[in-house]
Amino acid sequence: MPQLLVRGSYSENNNHPVTFKVNGGSATSSIAIAFQAGANITNVILTATVASPPSNGGGGGGGSVIILPPKKSNQVTPIDSKANPVEVDTSKNVVKSSKDAEGHVTNSVTQDGAALTSALKKAASQDNHGDAPIVYITFDNPSGEAVMFNISASVLAEAAITAPSAIISLQTNDGEYSLPLSIIDYAMLVKNLGTSSENISIQVYISPVHADINTKIRANAQGISSSQLGSAFDFSVKAVGNGKTVELNSFGSTYVARTIVLTTPVDGTHATVVLYDPVTGQFSFVPALFGKQSDGSTKVTFKRNGNSIYTVLSSTKTFDDVSEHWAKSDIELMANKLIVNGVTDSKFAPESNITRAEFTALLVRALGLIPDTASATFIDVKSSDWFAGSIGAAVQAKLVSGFEDGSFQPNAPITREQMAVMVAKALGAAGKTVEGQAALLSKFNDNSQISDWAKVSVAQSVKAGIISGMTDSTFVPTANASRAQAVVMLKRLLQYAQFIN
Repeated sequence: MPQLLVRGSYSENNNHPVTFKVNGGSATSSIAIAFQAGANITNVILTATVASPPSNGGGGGGGSVIILPPKKSNQVTPIDSKANPVEVDTSKNVVKSSKDAEGHVTNSVTQDGAALTSALKKAASQDNHGDAPIVYITFDNPSGEAVMFNISASVLAEAAITAPSAIISLQTNDGEYSLPLSIIDYAMLVKNLGTSSENISIQVYISPVHADINTKIRANAQGISSSQLGSAFDFSVKAVGNGKTVELNSFGSTYVARTIVLTTPVDGTHATVVLYDPVTGQFSFVPALFGKQSDGSTKVTFKRNGNSIYTVLSSTKTFDDVSEHWAKSDIELMANKLIVNGVTDSKFAPESNITRAEFTALLVRALGLIPDTASATFIDVKSSDWFAGSIGAAVQAKLVSGFEDGSFQPNAPITREQMAVMVAKALGAAGKTVEGQAALLSKFNDNSQISDWAKVSVAQSVKAGIISGMTDSTFVPTANASRAQAVVMLKRLLQYAQFIN
């Protein structure tokens, strides 16, 4: 029987089993899950991955339904090591190629465990100047062919004890996946797969998507007045053992880096990396940097705390009412990144107030966070509200906490100091530490009007250059923020976090 993996939030203190209907059949979960709902009835939409052998030749297995929660983490930490990398010896690797019925080739590369252990020990023992140790595993694949790296879980688990911050960079001619050892919960895998780590293989896939999916992506991109640059790639990580397969698709709060190369120069003000949802056909922003290389190609490095299908889109968006506006370039940039939308297709309303819910939604979108309606437990936020998922995601990332009475006041205009507090928390979520002392605010004549709970955050945002005064000498903390001000702050936040160029 094909195995279904469902990954999501759960509660160990709940003992009510949940039955999922899948393709006309059903399967009862092997672990209890808590869904919060006032009437004890919740409609759940699941995206399921069936771990039978895929069309690109990857492995799979049968077995029972496995519910695997994300590995918990205290903070969002982008992976950005500047250490001297150690290249792993691949001379003893075993390579096998397979072709499916449609002619799609997958190259299976099994890494020699002793060679990887040696490289990891060397990387961990050298002076990495305070950065994470990193090792490289390379495979020279024919362009366009999928690659699956097989790595022993026991080797990784052992290395994670002595060098928990180490990163394995898996490189092909089409893309690169930087796999931090810390994102894998090895004990959980042993428990769920029912076997020892010596019998578990971690499989990392770097796969160009098939032509039919690319065709749909191009069509959907045209539907939002965008064009696709290059092809789409599917990055995935699986654990295989004891005849079972678990897909590792949620890395808690760790942003994992991946890289693809576009063969032509790309204008980063118009291009953006997006996650493509094959179920809905929709795109969502993914933090990414575009770098021009000496041969004229463009290196695209993007970061996200999960796996999916990714591609690059190019857009040229503008609005009739920003042609002479001071924030025109920032508004157009963020619209090209698919982070902000107009109030209509042709109108942005830059001077209109922005609500707390609207700014929260923009912030969540800008950080590439996954909506989480269940965590939006404020008394004035209903699960059916359009902003519930964004507010819940912001709660999970510790970007918002609401008011003392348990409300969020989603439809109230957001003030400048409230926005500064959320931005400062977002800096921490993006792995950036800013030392901002309240004394920094002395240059503002109205600094006494800044609420005590906001002063440190305002100082951090000012020091990072994300927010400035209304004038050189006034901050005006309780003034309502405009849509234009919100966009400019988000753009500066993303640039400071190195989430956009």
